[in-house]
Amino acid sequence: MSEASEAIWIGYTTRYREGGAKFERAAITLAADKQRQFPGLTVRCECVESKAEFVAAMRRLADDGLALRELHLIVHSGMYGPMFGSVAWPEQFSPHEWRTMQLPFGTGGSAFFHACRSARWFAPFFARSFGVPAHGYHWYTTVSAAPDRFRWDRLVGPTAPLYIFGMAGRKSHGVPGSVRKYLGLSRPEPLQRFEPAPVEGDASYDAVAALYDRVFADIRVRGDEWRWLDARVPAGARVLDVGCGNGALLDLLSPRIASGVGVDASAGMIARARERAAGRSNLRFAVIDGPQLPLPDASVDVVISLLSFRYLDWDPIMREFARVLAPGGRLLVVDMVAAPLGLRELPRLLRDKGRQLAQRVRHRRYHGELARMVGDRRWQDMLRYNPIRAIHELRWYFQSRFPGGSVETLNLGWHARVLAFDTGPFERGRVTPQSFP
Repeated sequence: MSEASEAIWIGYTTRYREGGAKFERAAITLAADKQRQFPGLTVRCECVESKAEFVAAMRRLADDGLALRELHLIVHSGMYGPMFGSVAWPEQFSPHEWRTMQLPFGTGGSAFFHACRSARWFAPFFARSFGVPAHGYHWYTTVSAAPDRFRWDRLVGPTAPLYIFGMAGRKSHGVPGSVRKYLGLSRPEPLQRFEPAPVEGDASYDAVAALYDRVFADIRVRGDEWRWLDARVPAGARVLDVGCGNGALLDLLSPRIASGVGVDASAGMIARARERAAGRSNLRFAVIDGPQLPLPDASVDVVISLLSFRYLDWDPIMREFARVLAPGGRLLVVDMVAAPLGLRELPRLLRDKGRQLAQRVRHRRYHGELARMVGDRRWQDMLRYNPIRAIHELRWYFQSRFPGGSVETLNLGWHARVLAFDTGPFERGRVTPQSFP
């Protein structure tokens, strides 16, 4: 392939969070550097504020007969990849959407994600999905007036070149990290490169289905989560449990609901659920692959996602929820998110830990099985490919789609917490507009 038919594409966002003007300057700086480095290549630098704009930019490259030698994105990022739109209406490609996308990479093409935490999950996923090397940062990124060390951008003029790289700072290393950064004592993190290697081990729950089933044979061991859900599922309801795991939740609800359908991507989990529900005529379970639900329109009253929403393809599955929920139906989500503990939350943490300690005494078998599961290498392998999300990702998503709903904190941990969200009566209009597909 000749250089004349290859391109370097650099995309950036300006609206999602603070720093958009700096992202634009960093993108322009990178484009100028690439044009000097590769004078025979087409270098395009474009602002993309939505998923649809990114897809359109890729389509224009293909329509112009250009193949990607390098794709660069200078953006804010969640755990599952680049964020578009704004905090008021965030957009993020789901894993399903990435896997079904056509990107015009040429032979020897590669991708670079100049974004916070992009090396932790997204860059390896992207490399596997598109068969090209992908690069990212483990730490949060910072904008600098110098390419090889941190220099505060306020020390230079408004049109001076800016650079973006990963570096330890306040968000990752607290106040000491911030001090070291501004004193110039921290070194920039080099971009980490990931080859399109296959998944090591089993990324699904299949390998840990037996372990999980022993831990959560009775879902009431998750007392806070069970009480919150139990209070919101009316008698006689038709219930859909998305990410149902071993079926323990529907099994417990079965005597007082009209029907229950459990779906999960793990065939191993569904096998366990079917065994458990062998005597429950009002329950059925199915394996799903992708964000399509095997249910007719308006056929359920309550959709539940217990500790599984972080794994779902958010926008695609939300459209399916709107389709299968009957008028007045609701979505109940309980999930764990990553979040550092604030000083003001310490009294609440101590209360939660005390309550959990009492629960530990009542459920000694549960905590022993839990310790065995989390210490098992198969569980650790699965978590590498299925990380939890940051708290702001879930909060901003639900608060934008369902402004009348409320996010509650059920319990706190040192580095994570469990949140619960009740959409209230679900309206189809609340899941639009979507820019893609």
